[in-house]
Amino acid sequence: MKEKFVSSSINFISKYQECNDLKLKQLKYGLEGIYSLFFKLSIAIIISLIINTFKETMLFLFFYSFIRTCSFGMHAKSNMSCWTFPNFIGYIILGIGLISILLWAPADTPKKPLIRKKQRLTCKIISTIIIILYGIIFTNSTNNLINNALIYAIIVQSIFINPISYKITKTQFNNYKYYHKKITTV
Repeated sequence: MKEKFVSSSINFISKYQECNDLKLKQLKYGLEGIYSLFFKLSIAIIISLIINTFKETMLFLFFYSFIRTCSFGMHAKSNMSCWTFPNFIGYIILGIGLISILLWAPADTPKKPLIRKKQRLTCKIISTIIIILYGIIFTNSTNNLINNALIYAIIVQSIFINPISYKITKTQFNNYKYYHKKITTV
């Protein structure tokens, strides 16, 4: 699809402007960049519409584009690899996710405190088993879509159970510790 877009655009431009080899290479590079940008932007917008985060996504893209324009940064070697994590990064994220689960899961909320010790332990064990299963799937899968979904899920969940996230959002952490105090003070 990209090749068709690039070649038809170059053919169109070549009809109206004389181009040497260097100019054709520059056009091809620029058109590939434009195609890549619109493709990735379209995917991000579609996903944001599906998960109802369009406004947040647009704000992120707006602010990110300004800082990225001047500060540059790493680029993936190909469009496909831009959407995927290298295995060693995936394993690092899996390790961080496992440590996060072991340290902080289950992370209850003030509205839903996990007051029973057995329930908290059961949730921790199940969470640990799930992340180990994710690691096994990641290790054995060659499907980039599945591997990326697993890694993104682990990143998001590791953030959501981290005490720092609770502190930033001014939400009480380990609410089960305060549950009995609330009952006795009321």
